[in-house]
This record gives sequence, C-alpha cells and structure tokens, in this order.
Amino acid sequence: MATYYELVIKGDDRDLIPYLAGYLTAEGVDGVYFAEESGLHVHALRERIKHHGEVQHVVCTKQSLAIVLEALEDAAPRYRFEVVEQRALASASFRFKVETPSRKIAQEVKDIVAKCRRGVEVEGYSPSETVSAEGAGAEIYSPMHDYKFEASAAVSGDVARVIEMRKALGAIDFVDCEEIDLHAA
Repeated sequence: MATYYELVIKGDDRDLIPYLAGYLTAEGVDGVYFAEESGLHVHALRERIKHHGEVQHVVCTKQSLAIVLEALEDAAPRYRFEVVEQRALASASFRFKVETPSRKIAQEVKDIVAKCRRGVEVEGYSPSETVSAEGAGAEIYSPMHDYKFEASAAVSGDVARVIEMRKALGAIDFVDCEEIDLHAA
C-alpha cells in the first residue's frame, strides 16, 4: 500500500488552493488532494481555534510530499503559508447509501462497487432490488415506482483509491456519501 501524508497548512484557501494546484500542474505532480474537493472529514472550527486562523488540509503521496513542501517554501511572502501539522496516513474510510427508482443509477453503483480496485474493501454491501407490478408505468415523480434499488456499505483502504471511489459514487444522483475519515499510521 502506498504511503500518504496529511498536511494542515495555515493560509487562506482562496490563495492556497489555486497556488498549490497551479504549481503542481506545472510540475506534473499527481496524488495531491484538497479536503474541500475530495470530501475529507475535517473539524473546521476546532482546527481554526487550535491553529489561530484558517487552515487547509491537503493529502499527498510520499512521492509528492517534497514537491508540496517546496511549493509552499517558494510561495511569495505575502501568502504566509505555514505547515502547522504533518502526519503519516495508513488508510481512509467512508460510508455511502443509495435509494433510487432508476435502473440506470442502480447499474452505475453496481459497476463502481464491482470494479473496486485492489487495496479497497467494501464491507456490508448487500444491494436490494424490488420490482412491483403495481407501480408499472409510473414516472420519476410518482409516489410509487415499479423498481427500487437500495444499498449501503462502508468503504475503506488505500487513501487515494478511497478518495477516487467516493468521487465516483458522489457524482451519482441518489447516492449519499459521508465524508472521508483519515486514519493515522
């Protein structure tokens, strides 16, 4: 399993995220995730009080850590970025649930779960499909549908793969994904 790090960086997100994203793109660096874009669970108010100001959480691979730190050092002095915490990560996890009358959406969820990559574990996944003749011909906004798909599960494992799976599931209507919890090494 790859090694990941979580950095807590003091600085305004209106400056930090575009600056760091641009720097990393110019350097051709992958494997860096911003909390807001990736659905990471952070205690924003607690973090602001603890660090006396606005902080951003960034997750990066071991390979990209040096470049991220270099980018922060190379930033113009007016930005005043400061790494206030750094910790190694062992894994990540989140829960999701879905309830939909759409066969297409049900198939999308099934496909994502079926293509779950090595290093990611899906626990408690037991999809339920109900077909009812009474709801035949009903439309999407009807009180009764001829088809209903329900499922829920816990996803855990490799940090980057869990983040990618959450992004894929979170982009589907009717799928409710909780925020990702990061687990220290």
